[in-house]
Amino acid sequence: MTLELCNTSLQQTQELLRLVNVTLRNLSNRKFTDKELYVEALGRVLGGSGRRGPLSIFILFNGKAGASHGRVFHLSAGEIVEGSEEILIDPASVYAPERLTDEVIISNWCDTCETVEEYQAYFHPTVKEYIGKLLTNFICCHIGGDAGGALLAFNYPGEATEYDAMVLQSLAVVIGSLTTLSNSVRETEKAFIYTIESLARACEAAEEGAGEHIVRVNRYAGALAANMGLPVDLVEVISYSAQMHDVGKIRVPNEILLKPAPLNEDELRIMRLHPAYGEKILGDSPRLQIAREIAISHHENWDGSGYPHGLRGEDIPLSGRIVKLADVYDALRSRRSYKEPLSHEEALSVFTVGDRRIDPGRHFDPAVLATFFAIEHIFARIYKSMSA
Repeated sequence: MTLELCNTSLQQTQELLRLVNVTLRNLSNRKFTDKELYVEALGRVLGGSGRRGPLSIFILFNGKAGASHGRVFHLSAGEIVEGSEEILIDPASVYAPERLTDEVIISNWCDTCETVEEYQAYFHPTVKEYIGKLLTNFICCHIGGDAGGALLAFNYPGEATEYDAMVLQSLAVVIGSLTTLSNSVRETEKAFIYTIESLARACEAAEEGAGEHIVRVNRYAGALAANMGLPVDLVEVISYSAQMHDVGKIRVPNEILLKPAPLNEDELRIMRLHPAYGEKILGDSPRLQIAREIAISHHENWDGSGYPHGLRGEDIPLSGRIVKLADVYDALRSRRSYKEPLSHEEALSVFTVGDRRIDPGRHFDPAVLATFFAIEHIFARIYKSMSA
């Protein structure tokens, strides 16, 4: 039996190591939620489907002001499910992780109590409530890394053993490592978003109300992308990349940008260079691929009559097709040096029948246009809530 347990713990540990390897390879291209990190790791440790492991695991993290928070997880129908709402533990509580030693604790009821009922006094009442069974054993170990916390695994088959503790310690290292890395990526992502927001605002500074314009275009584009059923990660990237659509205008003279009259042919030729300027400014970083697509293609038309390359139909990047509509809507609604703003209803009319500059059937991707009409009330709400 000891050899069998040893082999089982070795297999589980190897699975956790493979998970870490895969996660590290993907970490730069993917943002993880905490639950995603836990579910993938827990699925290799919790008991069920012929695997040895605990019935439930309580993941507990240290929080602000000494308070701790966590959730109980268990395996159901072959899938990890969240078995509890967030459980908060006061730092003064006897259940606070600070009261635990750094050593791994392995406990079986028969080693410490006369009855299993007496053993229940060791455990947090909310944890017991969600597990819903008498607790017969547990193993506890600390989680290291930035977050800090503890893992408590309950109800191993038979008795909890040192081999079980080895696997749980491996899980604690995996969760601590992945959480620390994920937090670092999240902070880097925040800095990245802040940087491109600052750049977008700097590029639009010459035009009155442009700061509100770029934020609204982000929101419109995100709403369109989400309601077209695009993957969540792509929706997020489009939502923050849309603001870079006119970054090339930084190279257009202010006397053209702010001219209170229609542009002449030479001025129009210069203005139409801004997509190419934007593509060049954004460079070749993979992180800015979508922003670069948007910058170069958001003035292309579905029928090929747009600029700068006269792309047609699906040859135009989807991100550019989405931002084109978002940009046109906001331009119609906004006051400019050469025009008065339109109401939402007037803008809807333009998207329905067109005007002297816009032909909806020729200029917009039909799928994007149909999505706009399905959610036009969201556009109206965004404009109203984000306008001075």
